[in-house]
Amino acid sequence: MPVDRRLLVNIDWVMLGAVLALSAIGIATIRSATHAGAHSGLYLKQLWLLGVGLVVLVGALAVDYRRLADRAPLLYVAAVAALGYVLLFGPRIAGTRRWFFIGGLQIQPSELAKLAAAILVAKIFAESRKESLGLADIVGPGGAVGLLVLLIAVEPDLGTAFCLFPLFLTVAFLAGLRFRAILGLGAVLAIVVGFGWQFALKDYQKTRVYTFLDPSLDPKGAGYQKIQSQIAVGSGGLLGKGYEKGSQAQLGYIPARHTDFIFSVLAEEMGFLGVVVVLGLYLLVLWRALETAQLARDRVVAFLAAGITAVLAFQVVYNVAMAAGLVPVKGLPLPLMSYGGASILSTLLGIGLIINVRMRRFAN
Repeated sequence: MPVDRRLLVNIDWVMLGAVLALSAIGIATIRSATHAGAHSGLYLKQLWLLGVGLVVLVGALAVDYRRLADRAPLLYVAAVAALGYVLLFGPRIAGTRRWFFIGGLQIQPSELAKLAAAILVAKIFAESRKESLGLADIVGPGGAVGLLVLLIAVEPDLGTAFCLFPLFLTVAFLAGLRFRAILGLGAVLAIVVGFGWQFALKDYQKTRVYTFLDPSLDPKGAGYQKIQSQIAVGSGGLLGKGYEKGSQAQLGYIPARHTDFIFSVLAEEMGFLGVVVVLGLYLLVLWRALETAQLARDRVVAFLAAGITAVLAFQVVYNVAMAAGLVPVKGLPLPLMSYGGASILSTLLGIGLIINVRMRRFAN
């Protein structure tokens, strides 16, 4: 579907510019983190993936969000089917089943499932015209999102699974979820967490929590990532050690330094000032996204923009806190900066939908 040229005037160029700046910083940091090892060409692949992601973003601008919302149940079923398929037939990689391959392209359904969940809950809650909602009103959408959480957690991919909680709670709150219902939901979540700790979490996942509380319990094993990341972040100082001069990153002490812990590389080499610039760009993106939700012309797109923003904010805050050693280690990439095709494509698709909402707010 072609884009009406009149809509181009309302594209959020400020948000798009911040997104491109973060992506460029991410590619440069990936190059620094990998230039001396066997993965020295990954930054070129990330550059290619960014190009594909921008095509996906433009494609999202061409979609009428009303038609997308009307197809929310179909998108949800497709997400469940893809997650089920990868659990049954996906290859086991590093002890997990998260991906499948189509024509040599690696697909991670859990990343796309986040967007399907955002569209579904936005559609369901937008159609509810009650001024306030109780627990009974969120059982249906909560169960639908819960199924996605379960399927993703079984892979296992707890980082992505946890992203669905702020998404759901944000949209439910904006739809009018009562405070008493929030307390009741909190109690239910506490029971689920307790049950999950006892019966669902694997030993290595429990060990991550123990070593988060006390990394010295296993400084060369489960606590290693947290310790090395904290050393890298703390040693950056005000101005950093310089590009490609971070000792923790260049000597290979930081695990997953081009993916989950790319923020540690940035903090070590660019220092406090570099961190402020990057966090400022993320804050700009989130602010413009929230403003878009506020300016949206109807409830469904307001909820959609808010839900996607909640996921993006959760990932940024958690990844940065993880690098600083403030939360347990989880496999959760830093949006737009961490290496990975599924992450950057789903993030740019979500941002494209947010820009779409802002772009069409004056359309008839």
